[in-house]
Amino acid sequence: MKQRKKTAKLRSDTAIFKLGVLAKEKELVRRKLVITATALRQKATQLAVIAREKEAIRRKLVVTAKSLATIAKEKEIVGRKLTLTVEKLNLQAERLAIVIVEKKAILASIGDAVMACDKDGKVILFNRKAVEMTGFSAKEVVGKHYSDAIKFIQEVDDKPSPDFIAQAMKTGQKITMADNTLLIRKDGVRVPVADSAEPIRYVHGVLIGCVVVFRDVTKEKETDKAKSEFISVASHQLKTPATIISLYAEMLLKGGGIMTPKQREYVSEIYDANRRIVDIINTLLNISRIEMGIFSMEPVPVDIVAFLKNGIQQLNGGLKGKNIALQEEYHQLQHTVSIDKLLLNMVFSNLLSNSIKYTSSGGAISVKSQKVKKDEQINGRIIKESSLLISISDNGCGIPLDSQSKIFTKFFRSDNARREHTDGTGLGLYIVKSILDQIRGEVWFWSKEKEGTIFYFTIPLAGAKQKQVIA
Repeated sequence: MKQRKKTAKLRSDTAIFKLGVLAKEKELVRRKLVITATALRQKATQLAVIAREKEAIRRKLVVTAKSLATIAKEKEIVGRKLTLTVEKLNLQAERLAIVIVEKKAILASIGDAVMACDKDGKVILFNRKAVEMTGFSAKEVVGKHYSDAIKFIQEVDDKPSPDFIAQAMKTGQKITMADNTLLIRKDGVRVPVADSAEPIRYVHGVLIGCVVVFRDVTKEKETDKAKSEFISVASHQLKTPATIISLYAEMLLKGGGIMTPKQREYVSEIYDANRRIVDIINTLLNISRIEMGIFSMEPVPVDIVAFLKNGIQQLNGGLKGKNIALQEEYHQLQHTVSIDKLLLNMVFSNLLSNSIKYTSSGGAISVKSQKVKKDEQINGRIIKESSLLISISDNGCGIPLDSQSKIFTKFFRSDNARREHTDGTGLGLYIVKSILDQIRGEVWFWSKEKEGTIFYFTIPLAGAKQKQVIA
């Protein structure tokens, strides 16, 4: 019995031991399974991440593929457009070549000399007429600065003429050559020329160069000289009988016989009319002398301020008669310049008397003087030489815009001037400009119809040179 119990207990202990070992083995297996499951979950997570990354990459590849397809289409479109552009450019190049040939043919056949410069002043075009007039070939001129090839001087003193080409490029405006300009040919021959320079600009106003046009005015000068000689001869012939009429009329008015009031009135009208005729004859003689160069210029030291005051005093009767207010403003108390007093008086009296004539009663006139430097800009005008600037302004009838370009021409009077005063020769301003051209001065104006006019003229500080009468 005891043996059985012992055997049973032994078996029980063995079973319990085996169960314990089995439990440990199961626990170990369970732990391994837990570790394996964890590893599998981590692997699954990693695989999920990789799958997402691959999906993102796939989507990017899809987008890239679409972009590449779009770019390919755009390149195709650009390629077609470039092809069309090249075809258009080729067509425009052909048309431009035709235009260039046509323009070269026009420039070659044009009657005036034409020279074109770039913005730096280098000559880029020189037509056939320019070659003929200057004696320089196009090869000798093109590529050089215009001032190194073409020389312009003033007829009056042989000094270089004002650089109208540089002035045109600087101001952006068309500039006309100074009167009495001479071109020095390659062989040294002097040719009278005239015309202008005009800047060339892109659409947006960027300066790219300048076109210069000039022509030989020898025949025009000869014609003008013949006219001046005729006027001079005719005026001299007319002056003698006119002077005799004036003397006899004056004698009659001063008591050279008994006259009725009506007869005295007639003689007075004859005397006044004849005096106007004498004034016109003297004016024509002055013009012919200036144009033919047979006038004398005798510069003397003149106090310009005192001269202007004296000139105003001489015309004071006209100012008082129309109750015109006069303002005077001078740059200093006195300023002496060497100049011909008679010629200066003709300039100032012409301008001031015009202001008085065309200013209504109760109006205002201003006379001013100031010193100006070379290249200084005054009312849109660049001063060519350091000078005294005299201005005469009024609030009279003004000059119509369509008449302003002709105001310094011979015998010209604007419509409103003729309406204001029927008498007048239209020669005063022509004489003013002619005299100032001879002394290297300048004259210009600003005017607006029904508002008034400002005339400016300059007297070079260097003064005028003496010139004797040429017989």
